[in-house]
Amino acid sequence: MQKTQAFAILAPVPEMHLISGLEAIAAQLDSDDLPADHLPKVAFGTMAFELFAEVEILRAGKAIEVLIYASHAKGEQPLNPEATWRGLYVGYVGSRRGRYPGKSIYRPKSTITDSPTWAGFWEVQELERLKAAIPIGNLRGKNKKTNYQARFIPEGPVLIEFP
Repeated sequence: MQKTQAFAILAPVPEMHLISGLEAIAAQLDSDDLPADHLPKVAFGTMAFELFAEVEILRAGKAIEVLIYASHAKGEQPLNPEATWRGLYVGYVGSRRGRYPGKSIYRPKSTITDSPTWAGFWEVQELERLKAAIPIGNLRGKNKKTNYQARFIPEGPVLIEFP
């Protein structure tokens, strides 16, 4: 899948779901039920269906770079928030009565206790922890003239200029 550099996504995801997402990827790689050429993905729940409807139009079938702020992280957090994970956004699916309509192998196990209230799910491939964190204050909202404030913490997914 081609990747667009027209824009990117900055999204908060609870740290426990990111770590569990890596386990979901490992389970897909080990699975005999999936084809050998299958590219593993992880689905995260969202209520931002309007934003992802816009993303689906803008991306024109291309993958989008996603920078992820690990929210609810354990341990000491830097004074200025940072994106510490990344992935490639490959699609959005609406929920079925608040639950993911695809195979449960694509959802982090840590989400089993989530209430079934999501409007939809955004899917990412290549989920990984960044070698070097990116300060959120170095990022700029899509079509904005200035970068985010140094202490800006995203409360939901936002479109940003490609870093």
